[in-house]
Amino acid sequence: MACLFLMLLLAVPAAAQDGPSRYGKTLVRSYELPAELLDQYNEAVRSQAAGSGPAMADIKGWTGPEFSASGAGNPYTVVVKMLGVSLDNDDLVARWQPYWAGAPGSMQGMGEAGARAGERLQLVVASAAENLEDGRLVAPGLRLEVARNVRMERVRLEVWSGAGETSWLDLLMDWWPLLGGAVVWVLLFLYWRHDRRKPAATADVDMPAEK
Repeated sequence: MACLFLMLLLAVPAAAQDGPSRYGKTLVRSYELPAELLDQYNEAVRSQAAGSGPAMADIKGWTGPEFSASGAGNPYTVVVKMLGVSLDNDDLVARWQPYWAGAPGSMQGMGEAGARAGERLQLVVASAAENLEDGRLVAPGLRLEVARNVRMERVRLEVWSGAGETSWLDLLMDWWPLLGGAVVWVLLFLYWRHDRRKPAATADVDMPAEK
């Protein structure tokens, strides 16, 4: 029963990560990166795996059209959704750098440990939320910093405004490591108490009756 509970803790957050309510209240912009740019990135990934080829930093990134930010829409969050295929039986890694009007933002890497060759994966990562000045013209941008063991088929950049909603699934995802650790400690404690009672119970049974 305990093992099933831990498996559910691991599985539920993964399904909840694609919920759009996590990223913001309103989808302001949505863009598809050009196929020509993805071809350049994919060629760089293949070449670097072979020990040659251009560095990712030498490939010019993508910049979208400007739009006027609204102070009432703060904060703004950039979301990257990548559909890719694993090239080999190995870890798949990709790290994107988002930009706001040329200024770099903050975003974690995305990946899949132990991906299988030919496996198609949908990966999602969101930037840190940022407050933009009311009326400021901003152009979202994106550049690939690192990629390994992946052929990118589609990459979508989304701009969300407003604070994302937090559901009980989101809270479970944030707290499942602590919950899982607590469950393990409780099980160990119960096992320890049960194990300590065994010698005492055996002694009571083997003790001879008083004359």
